[in-house]
Amino acid sequence: MENRRTFLKTIAALPLVTSLEKEATGYFRQEETGVSLKKIGTVRIKKPTEIRNSPFGIGCETLDRSLWDPKEVYPWMDELPVKWARLQTGWTRVEHQKGSYDWQWLDESVDGLIQRGFTPFFNVGYGNTYYTEGDMGYHPLVSAEAMAAWKKFVVALTKRYKNKISHYEIWNEPNLGGFWKPGKTDPQKYVQLVRETAPLIRQNAPDAVIVGGVVSRLPFTYIKALFEEGLGELIDIFSFHPYTTIPESYSDRIVALSKLVKRYKPSIEIWQGENGFASQPNSTGFVGEGPWTENIQAKIMLRRLLTDCSLDLPMSLWFLIVDLHDYPKGTGKVNYKGILRTKPEIAPKVAFKALQNLGSLVHGNVRTTNSLINLLDGNRAAGEEEYNRLGNGTEPTLPDTRATTLKTDNGTVLAYWSTVKAGDVPLGKNVHLFLWDWEDAGFSDPVLVDPLLGAIYEIPDQQRFYDRDKYRISQEAQVFRQIPLQDYPLLIMERSQVI
Repeated sequence: MENRRTFLKTIAALPLVTSLEKEATGYFRQEETGVSLKKIGTVRIKKPTEIRNSPFGIGCETLDRSLWDPKEVYPWMDELPVKWARLQTGWTRVEHQKGSYDWQWLDESVDGLIQRGFTPFFNVGYGNTYYTEGDMGYHPLVSAEAMAAWKKFVVALTKRYKNKISHYEIWNEPNLGGFWKPGKTDPQKYVQLVRETAPLIRQNAPDAVIVGGVVSRLPFTYIKALFEEGLGELIDIFSFHPYTTIPESYSDRIVALSKLVKRYKPSIEIWQGENGFASQPNSTGFVGEGPWTENIQAKIMLRRLLTDCSLDLPMSLWFLIVDLHDYPKGTGKVNYKGILRTKPEIAPKVAFKALQNLGSLVHGNVRTTNSLINLLDGNRAAGEEEYNRLGNGTEPTLPDTRATTLKTDNGTVLAYWSTVKAGDVPLGKNVHLFLWDWEDAGFSDPVLVDPLLGAIYEIPDQQRFYDRDKYRISQEAQVFRQIPLQDYPLLIMERSQVI
């Protein structure tokens, strides 16, 4: 109860930090963007229990190594409106005495998430020092004894949690030497492990969904070898971890991945199962290119999650909920990819607030809608002539930008942003946005929403264009003039959905 009181007191007084602190109407100021917008509201933060579904997940990994305490962290998740949460099952921590299982820590981890409205899923992986040389990354294919003990553990795990866990992900990043030991990475051996593990899960949890691949980045030679070995016959979802500095750089590869995977099994879904970026220098794990600040971390997170939505990935996960101190264990180093700081006390970063805002706005069974979007430099005209040139294909859209429209439980969401490398200060540009909505009728009363700051603004200048040709009388496009462009997504939504 004391943790809960402390959490509520802290979050009520929480400010956004560093250079993004601006008052009321001031963030999109004239001197920064050439346009001044009136702030008319603030995003109402929802709880996980208030949303039906979400395309977003949060990593709750490393509890198998006791690197953080759910009792201290989970209260913060009461106010984090996403659904998916990834947990590692920790064979070594469960079977810490040979031949007997202690499930208490995993029960508390699973139940604590479910009680808060999350849908946890298991990453089933890593060895046990009674049977393998080490635990983290050590596979059980080394001996008959290790495989027998592994299978016994998988059966016991599935039987215990079959009514609470529906998705089981087998291993983690088997294409990396640090997570596939001993010996060299080997797609054939990984598929062998899945072939011996997945049936045990399905036998004991008939409705289980099997997630496989779980590769770091997108190594196409390795991935193709997996499917040539028969991985597609064994799994329902293929997951990958697209760590990078520019989130959109993976888009073409994700499209190519989808085409490759569906050649082998058309029904396979694709998950973005782990991705993150540090909030300060000297982090362990993937570091990408600096600088590293809380603002930049939050911007990259928003871009990663909405890029994945734009590619119709049903799940996109951010690694992770909290910074990891002494990671890897015994090194004294820190992984700063968490959206909560842990020292000197647990406190939210900019990314935590940004995910609160985004999850409150974009939720449900999210899918892309049938629309075309063009951006033009806001310092030029945006009238009938530009409308006609865009329609005729002679006017190119603004380079280094991305836009998508999404159907959500919160209505239609149009997201747009610059794909330049994220920085620590506002981008300071404005654009005209043309929307050709082939599925609906555009927006009737649009507002602009900033998911980084949680602010809602009026859009003072918008217009609908109609084709003047007597044979074509339907509406063609809607233009939003002089709206800010940032290096993170801004959203256009119906006023009635957010005010």
